[in-house]
Amino acid sequence: MNFKNQLLAALTLLLCFSSTGLAASVSAVKGQKVLINLDGDVTEVDEEFYLINPSTQKRSAIIRIKQVKGNKALGEIVRGKAADGFTLQAKAPSAMSADAPPETPEEAAPRQSNATGYLRVLKDSWGVLGGYMMNTMDADITYRDSFGISQKASASMSGTGFGFGGFYDYALNNSLVGRGYAAMEQFNVTGSTTEAACNSSTTCDAKINYLSLYGLLKWYPIQDKYRVWLGGGMGYLLALSKSSTALNESEISTNQVFTFGGGLDWQMDRKNYVPVSIEYNMFPASDTVKASTIVIKAGWAWNL
Repeated sequence: MNFKNQLLAALTLLLCFSSTGLAASVSAVKGQKVLINLDGDVTEVDEEFYLINPSTQKRSAIIRIKQVKGNKALGEIVRGKAADGFTLQAKAPSAMSADAPPETPEEAAPRQSNATGYLRVLKDSWGVLGGYMMNTMDADITYRDSFGISQKASASMSGTGFGFGGFYDYALNNSLVGRGYAAMEQFNVTGSTTEAACNSSTTCDAKINYLSLYGLLKWYPIQDKYRVWLGGGMGYLLALSKSSTALNESEISTNQVFTFGGGLDWQMDRKNYVPVSIEYNMFPASDTVKASTIVIKAGWAWNL
């Protein structure tokens, strides 16, 4: 299985895994107060939510969170009626006003189809990530044989490396996030040719340490305890150190990459979550070199 197929398979697993998130629900109602069982989800004081009647899949009330303690939350009914077993649906910031008119069934249907009970809108955050990098490179190498005649050979190389860095996520709206990411990353590949084309050897390599800067746009189609995103962007790579028998070292300085992939934010509590992602970085191809990287990242992050 090639790297692109591995990436698609991993993204499919992430999507399947995310569908197991549990919805928060009302466990008791007393007057204008509702007791909520969070079922592992997270919320904050003063956040507002719709209550969904599970038998009709229609909105029945708007509540505002007044207190959170452990896996329970206390809410106050702003309008409408509540009952045991009703589930929670995140309320868009543009509709936070208590006197906003109720939506028609046609307007509410797109949101109700995703009413899994997730408890928070996207927020700004920052965190750290470690990465395991799977690198590939195909290079056409020009060399001189023992008679001094210019010859060409091809080398297919692969290898692994590591990366470590930090990111800042800026929430643009309820489903889009812009990410800035800076990291130290290794691009290490080794391969062989049938001819002694790499400094008079059949073994070819490239070992480069980059200072990498990335900008990504992430879209969150699923938001629950496990928030799934898909996205893409670009990266700028500055070579800090380099050695290669397959490439001309004097030509190794900076690079740009196109990156796309997906990830999963596993919310641990109101402030912390575990970001996991799989990303594919493609170097713009030249006449002699083609390179790409698959990166598996995981780390720790804090909501602001």
